[in-house]
Amino acid sequence: MSGLKLFYFVLFGQTISLLGTTLTNFGLGVWAYELSNEVTDFTSIAIASTLPGLVFGPFIGALIDRAKRKTILLCAQLGCALVTVVLAALYMTDQLTVWMIVIIVPVASVCTTMLQVGFTSSISLVVPKESLSKANGMLMLGFGTVQLAGPMLAGLTLDTIGMRGIFIIDIATFIVGLVTIAIVSLPTPKRDPDKEKFTLSHAFTDLVDAYRYMKKRKGLLSGLYVFTLVGFNVSVVQVLFLPLVLGLGTRTDLGFVQSVAGMGAVVGGILMVVWKGASRQMYAVLGASLVVSVLLIIVPIGQEIWLLAVGGFFIMMVSPIAATSSQTLWQKKIAPSYQGRVFSLRNTINRSAQPLAFLSAGFFADTYFEPHMVEGGVLAEYFGGIWGVGHSRGIALMISFAGAISFVIVALTWFAPGIRRCDIDIPDAIDDVVDTGTDDVGANKGSEVGTLQD
Repeated sequence: MSGLKLFYFVLFGQTISLLGTTLTNFGLGVWAYELSNEVTDFTSIAIASTLPGLVFGPFIGALIDRAKRKTILLCAQLGCALVTVVLAALYMTDQLTVWMIVIIVPVASVCTTMLQVGFTSSISLVVPKESLSKANGMLMLGFGTVQLAGPMLAGLTLDTIGMRGIFIIDIATFIVGLVTIAIVSLPTPKRDPDKEKFTLSHAFTDLVDAYRYMKKRKGLLSGLYVFTLVGFNVSVVQVLFLPLVLGLGTRTDLGFVQSVAGMGAVVGGILMVVWKGASRQMYAVLGASLVVSVLLIIVPIGQEIWLLAVGGFFIMMVSPIAATSSQTLWQKKIAPSYQGRVFSLRNTINRSAQPLAFLSAGFFADTYFEPHMVEGGVLAEYFGGIWGVGHSRGIALMISFAGAISFVIVALTWFAPGIRRCDIDIPDAIDDVVDTGTDDVGANKGSEVGTLQD
């Protein structure tokens, strides 16, 4: 098994595994929010589940470039499964609390980062260069399908078999993910003999090396900084979405809205597979980002569940265009032997503002926006006529503000030619040497292996 067939097989296992994780995340998110009805508790879990992966991400990348990709993926998948088992045991013995989740999920954060970077940095080793957009489109399609089915299934299972049933399903899906990785052979880039051992000193050296590599591709690095700012606003929206919907409806409504949004992601993924990607990736990234920003401004104004669902559909339909185009761009410009380090560092930079976004979103929602968007509130006086007043209207206003800021940032980026033209000004990377051990069946042996990613 090689090429796209190998990629599709591994993607299938990871999609099934992600489905189980989605069920658990949905259930725990609702459980934590309903426990205290405080956005801050919910955001605390979000921070704990992202910050460790960001902090250790660059060092994880150095490890990935020094180890066999298959080993990395297996260890990461197993680590995530063990975290789920521990959480399930605590929940089933009535010992689980919010602070316990905050202590435990950082382990899953590190393992998830390892799994994400290990998988994305393996795509260009398995898939021919001309099929990268198609592969990334299928990646978005698979994950979009999970987003479509996950919340709906989570809502049903949460109301029927409860969190105990969700934990059991999640553990079963982890087994599927582990098996699909275990039975395939994955290629590994040829490593420098002087870099076989992984030490903390080597990790710092590799981190510096990766940053210098990125600095030589100024358009990519500058664009990364810009979209880090955009990512801050997107993270604010991400963490406030659940409280926004629950402020207007029920858990079933939340599952419905997220499922409709997932349907949009599926449509967007299909579009990218059929379209095979834009000839100018940066135009696709910037254009799609502008559309999403406008939608984020408009959608929260609606106070009906079906309006949020429709808005979520279009947001998630457009988002894969930006994500897939960005991913393909970076994969084309970064050599496979550098992708572990560079992708990890890129991931850390891109999401570095996320914990601050989660923390500030919860703080400002609970202490300022929500209290001042009630009848007679300071913000309600100016914005209540459009966004409405009452419960969750402050959250809606925050999301619209985040969308407006993102729109300004992306619009200004159009006038930066170094970023706008980086897809044609920076040459594609070439690395024609691939380690072909037992894990390398299916590699593009004897051929030039193009490299990719955002």
